[in-house]
Amino acid sequence: MKQLIFLLATSVWIGACSSYSNVKTQRDEDADFQTYKTYNFMDVELEGAVSDSSNSMVMSEIKQAIAREMNNRGYKLYGKPDMTINIGLVVQEKAQTRQTDIREAPRYIGQRRYSWKSETVEVGRYKEGTLMVDVVDAKANKLIWQATGSTVLNKLSRQPENIDRAVAKLFEKFPK
Repeated sequence: MKQLIFLLATSVWIGACSSYSNVKTQRDEDADFQTYKTYNFMDVELEGAVSDSSNSMVMSEIKQAIAREMNNRGYKLYGKPDMTINIGLVVQEKAQTRQTDIREAPRYIGQRRYSWKSETVEVGRYKEGTLMVDVVDAKANKLIWQATGSTVLNKLSRQPENIDRAVAKLFEKFPK
């Protein structure tokens, strides 16, 4: 049992230190990123999301981090942009499970039919966050680049420096 608790604590700690280890990007090969000069964020309303100040603070931090990445690449924030950026953030509660094995079977002595089956047992719950950044050609209204990353969330995940690292990790493969 101590080993299981240690393993769970270690995995949460590693999740806190690693920013978006599962990153996928997709690019429209026909898009010429040399022609784009400006960007802005899509103005969308949240559907089905619980609105609170911590959510809006996190979204604001994500926007600031994306703006830094875009500015570092020479793009300028502009009212009528060449590219619009859409941000998707999904947080799911998940269960950590393990399989039981024969060593955990109850002791049985007798002649009746007895069978034992392996079961999946829940050992903990955690939250996984997925951040998706879509960059859209504003004139053609066409997706030209997308990055998706996911990680285990905890209190440290909401710190601005961890959000900055996560967004930087997503933008590592942004076209030049």
